[in-house]
Amino acid sequence: MPNKEVAEALYQLGRAHSLSGNHLFAKAIDYAIEQKIPDPDHFAFNGTFSLSTYYLLGLGIELLVKAAYVASGGESDDKHLRNAIGHDLQKALEQARSVGFETNAPRLNGIVGSLSEPYKQHFFRYAKPTEMGLPIVPEVVEALVVLDEEVEALIGSLGDPQ
Repeated sequence: MPNKEVAEALYQLGRAHSLSGNHLFAKAIDYAIEQKIPDPDHFAFNGTFSLSTYYLLGLGIELLVKAAYVASGGESDDKHLRNAIGHDLQKALEQARSVGFETNAPRLNGIVGSLSEPYKQHFFRYAKPTEMGLPIVPEVVEALVVLDEEVEALIGSLGDPQ
């Protein structure tokens, strides 16, 4: 039986990081406008706050997908989630699908494909390569909204913990 408590905890953390990433992106645009930076959207995508924005969005994806994995019957042991799946977004999504999780989140495969390696290598925390193809933040947020709703419904369909 899926571990609802673990899935719920992962979901809540994933949701918080996703919302925070979206909020930071919006604030970066506001900051650029206040500072009269010529292209606020470009600044938000590639400026001072962009690494933190992508880190938060990546963390949101990681935890929401792990919540889906656990809620779909995947192993809920913390050691397994940290060591066997780790910060690999691609592996997390594959593992969730392997236990039956299906998602209609738009462009999720491409988003995960783009973010997986830099996220796993901690580029958003420690280093910024000179070039890195990244998805557009509003598209990531759109996918996260759908993923959030799907995972919330999946967890809601589980029975109460014994």
